[in-house]
Amino acid sequence: MKERGLWLCVATLTLSGCALFNPETPEDRLSSPVAIAESGPDYDRERAEVSALLAYYQDVQGLTAEEQKREHQAVSHGFARVRSELGRLKLVLLLSLPQAPWRDDARLLALLEGAVSRKAAADSPLRHFVGLLLKMTQERLRDQKRADDLQLKLDTMLEIENKLRERKSRTR
Repeated sequence: MKERGLWLCVATLTLSGCALFNPETPEDRLSSPVAIAESGPDYDRERAEVSALLAYYQDVQGLTAEEQKREHQAVSHGFARVRSELGRLKLVLLLSLPQAPWRDDARLLALLEGAVSRKAAADSPLRHFVGLLLKMTQERLRDQKRADDLQLKLDTMLEIENKLRERKSRTR
């Protein structure tokens, strides 16, 4: 549930695009010749690709586990044949599905870190999207490590408590 909320946040931030970082109003940006030059066909295409990827992720979440598995296999094989950036990002989204049995964090990080979009222009929508996915993945892994460490400490404390109980019962 928490991860679904994070993805909803990703969708919101991505769809709002660079507007979060620019104090101008939407009307200012429409009338500004500089803004029109920055909003060229490549960025329009990238925005459309990010929107399509978010819609794809939402659609995949609605599939059954078996359908998700088939989609993962198809996208994985397709990416192995043709290593396109959109194929890479689709695979990243599939690897990010909560409770997916094929989840592989090392592969997920490798795919994100090897994304061509990470080296795109600073205001590229795809670069922002990949950066956000990378940060979210790294944060989730840090949280998981923290949870694992806490679980280990708890298990150790329970083991100590059990030994103390055993020792106490033997001394009686």
